[in-house]
Amino acid sequence: MTLSRRRFLAASVASGAATGLVPLAPGLNVAFGASNEADIVSGNQVLIFLFLRFGMDGLSLIAPAEDGAYRDNRPTIGLTTSGPGAAPYLDTYQGVPFFINPAARQLKAMYDAKSLAVVHAAGVPTELRSHFEVQAMVGQGIGLTEPTPSRGTGWLARHLLAKKTARSDFSAVSDGTGMTTSLEGLGGTLSFSNLAGLGGALYGRFADAITAMHPGDSPLELSVQKAVRVAAAVRAKANAIPVGPPNGNYTYGGLSNVLRPLAQVIKMDVGVELATADFLGWDHHEFLINAFPQQASELGNALFAFNDDLGAHAKRVTVVMMTEFGRRVRENANNGTDHGAGAVMLVQGAGVNGGKMYGDWPGLKDSQLDQGDLAVTTDYRRVLSEVLVKRQGQTAIDSVFPTVPYSPLGVFT
Repeated sequence: MTLSRRRFLAASVASGAATGLVPLAPGLNVAFGASNEADIVSGNQVLIFLFLRFGMDGLSLIAPAEDGAYRDNRPTIGLTTSGPGAAPYLDTYQGVPFFINPAARQLKAMYDAKSLAVVHAAGVPTELRSHFEVQAMVGQGIGLTEPTPSRGTGWLARHLLAKKTARSDFSAVSDGTGMTTSLEGLGGTLSFSNLAGLGGALYGRFADAITAMHPGDSPLELSVQKAVRVAAAVRAKANAIPVGPPNGNYTYGGLSNVLRPLAQVIKMDVGVELATADFLGWDHHEFLINAFPQQASELGNALFAFNDDLGAHAKRVTVVMMTEFGRRVRENANNGTDHGAGAVMLVQGAGVNGGKMYGDWPGLKDSQLDQGDLAVTTDYRRVLSEVLVKRQGQTAIDSVFPTVPYSPLGVFT
């Protein structure tokens, strides 16, 4: 081991101390912080928080397509219920028939199979229409006028801290090259985009030397030790997976590229409790009718392939999907939609009371809109609280969302 390699590793870890991340391999990082060491709990429940970033238009995914106000506001881009490209009927809720985008056929199949549920007119209680400001609010688990809670920054971090139970090195994972806001303040977060070649210099013949050079209990030395341990554990699990054709009929789209490695980590059964993932590309200010179906198709196809890939592990995985805000009800002059308010939340998988719609539908008449937007009638934290309590065993939910009284919708068993 040369001095330059040691300095490189030390610099990497020192840099990670500032950002909470230490690089193991391209696209794979481990965030270190105060956490308990624990034996891996096999077969635990897994919650995946899938963020549909940049304002997914719920009224282009699931819409009251026969409503007169809907047709008047969206004469060009609205879903139609007859003729070529007709939207399939999904369900009637509160006396209103809803239809689903024809490109989202896999979502409809999961809804019909009662593994997918819909919460319409859900969202963040805010008048802000800035992507990044509202995305940060969702990560922090707050509304417009609420201060950031003191116990950690992100709501998922507060959830794990409030449980006060020992956590393994793999309690929380995040796709990409950094932690999402929802996990900030936790530490112990594995962030990845590709498990291929995991470990690099932290595995094999270099591992013992690196560990020997960092035997103490300083934050930097503990970080190095943990990096080596994580790399070895994942490499051993990866090598034990039988070689064969890929599971799941994934596409080559953005969400498939995220969910494929996530499925691999879950199947390793290394104690993952929480995972966050992003699916970008929903900011359709123009030509929505051309772009949105591709996104909706990828969402359904990737989620379907993910569940197929998980196999028996799917029985312990629950996915919650949301966006920062929906879009305005009226289409704009560019055949698109601008930033709005109320949106759609989707929940899928283990413990979901699927094949149903939840929440209060406010209607689309001018008098029922919120400044031209679909009104938010269900605070997004009601759904997040329920999944944490019912699927993750949270008993101190007021520590996670202190300003929102626990009021479950019945979405989860």
